[in-house]
Amino acid sequence: MTKLLALAETEERKVAVLAGKAQSHLAEQRNRLGELHAHRHTYAGRAQNVSSIPAAQWQDYQRFLSRLDEAVRSQRDIIKDCEKSVDTHRRRWLVKRQRLDSLQRVIDRFRKEERVASDRREQRQLDELPAAPRQFSDS
Repeated sequence: MTKLLALAETEERKVAVLAGKAQSHLAEQRNRLGELHAHRHTYAGRAQNVSSIPAAQWQDYQRFLSRLDEAVRSQRDIIKDCEKSVDTHRRRWLVKRQRLDSLQRVIDRFRKEERVASDRREQRQLDELPAAPRQFSDS
């Protein structure tokens, strides 16, 4: 039983590590999206301060902003995928955790029953000892 419990604990830990890694990856992707938003905001603000630039530079600038917008959209898609991954890993971990808890309860109950049975055997052995006091000889 203890080998089974150790195996279940190992599996639960592995799945928990994977869930943690998925959560960390999601956080990184959200940070990346924040950086993209900040860049977009910075460059969009610069366009308002520019009064007269040649048309070709303006078109390049607009294409650059468009690429930033596309990067933001792509990053949002990546984040959606990461959120799905986190959810999947979390559900897998919950299943492993519940199985481990159930197994632990079964083992605890089994050990308790063993202790009760052992206590009863011990009590029976004590009860079977002669009830009469021992008589000592005076020789």
